[in-house]
Amino acid sequence: MSAVVNTQDPDAISADHHDGLPFDRGTHDRLLRMPPLRSSRIAHPVVAVTVEAAALERQLAEARATIAEQRDRIAYLESLSMTDELTGLLNRRGFFSHFRREIAAARRQGTKGNGAKGNGTGGGVLVIIDLDGFKRINDTHGHMAGDAYLRQVARMLVGSVREEDVVARLGGDEFALLLTKTDAVCGDVRARQIAAAAGRHCVRWNNADLPVRFSFGVQSYGADDREEEVIRLADSRMYSNKAGRRPRPAGRKAERPSGHRAANPRTTA
Repeated sequence: MSAVVNTQDPDAISADHHDGLPFDRGTHDRLLRMPPLRSSRIAHPVVAVTVEAAALERQLAEARATIAEQRDRIAYLESLSMTDELTGLLNRRGFFSHFRREIAAARRQGTKGNGAKGNGTGGGVLVIIDLDGFKRINDTHGHMAGDAYLRQVARMLVGSVREEDVVARLGGDEFALLLTKTDAVCGDVRARQIAAAAGRHCVRWNNADLPVRFSFGVQSYGADDREEEVIRLADSRMYSNKAGRRPRPAGRKAERPSGHRAANPRTTA
């Protein structure tokens, strides 16, 4: 019958039965005081790949968010460069950019210019508007009154056109309307209706009613047209309209103008 030896009792271990090695009590005691060995955890290759993929996915999501934020910022800065600060309308640069796209769309759709219709549905009518008596408003009531007047006119024009039409402030007291998908006859009728409606408006400023009056010129555009020429023709008609509206001194016989006033030179943005 074999005896059970308790390895925790040093007295039970004899020096000549310890694997042939002499018994050393100090080494034995140090071994007993050591904490039990724990096997190190080795990461599984599949787990490591999953963790790395998750980290890459987070980095990709952050990069996409950064790119989207930069695009929004660029779009915001571009909108500032094409927007009139006072009225919130398109400025000259924004107007020309939009007008070029309108002409390009008319070319794709095959719409003829100068009032003729092709098979497409593109093209439209440009209306150039110049306010009457605006300088007098600034001189009499001050530039703050003039700014308020321009903002009111801008709101009135936006409210007078369709959502797909374009309203822009070209500078000073000059505005432009792009009446899209409209022929010359309908465009001229709509421009007259807008002018008549504006004539019933007044801008209130310090207990004074400032009437809204403007002269306008209408020119259709289509696939065969260039925006500079369309603007020149609309400008010429606007100045002719303004000359016919200008009051003449009493007692002087009205004279027929010898020709249209030359349009202001324009440069595209």
